[in-house]
Formats: sequence, C-alpha cells, structure tokens
Amino acid sequence: MVSPGQIYAAVVIGLLLAALGVCLPVLGGIFRDGLERRRDRRLEANDPDPGDETGVRTSTPRPEEDTAEGSTLTCRQCGAPNDPAFTYCWRCVELI
Repeated sequence: MVSPGQIYAAVVIGLLLAALGVCLPVLGGIFRDGLERRRDRRLEANDPDPGDETGVRTSTPRPEEDTAEGSTLTCRQCGAPNDPAFTYCWRCVELI
C-alpha cells in the first residue's frame, strides 16, 4: 500500500517539474531579450549619426561632477551619481 508521505512526495515532485517546465521557456525568453537589447545598444553606439556627413557619431557628453573622492557620472535618467568605471546606473540600471 502507498503511504500518505509517498503520495505527498509524488505530488510535490510533480508540481516542481510542472513549474520548471513553465519557467524554463520564460527565463529563456528573458535571456534572449536581454541579449537582443545589448546587441541593439552596441549597434546604436557604433552607428554614425544619419544627419552628419562626416560619419562621426555625435553624442551627448556625460555630465560629470568633481567630488573629493574623484569624478562621478550623473545618470541622465534618474540623476544618481555613478562611478565612472560602471556602464549602467546602480539605481535605475540605465546606460549612463
């Protein structure tokens, strides 16, 4: 005869496998979307400005502020100070 503990274990394992089956495609889609966004940002950064005949891309300079510790970059999206070594804002995760 099957004990209640074995039935419970079988149900829990079945539910975990079902959840894993649902989550893996979703996580895969999130990962692929992140790779596409990263690729698009790199392409945008390397694209020349279409209105410029020289082919040199003009960009908005990063606002910098000098502090006692050194210079920091201010995020254009949320205004948070960031270390110049970082590419993304620590607060809003936008490209700085």
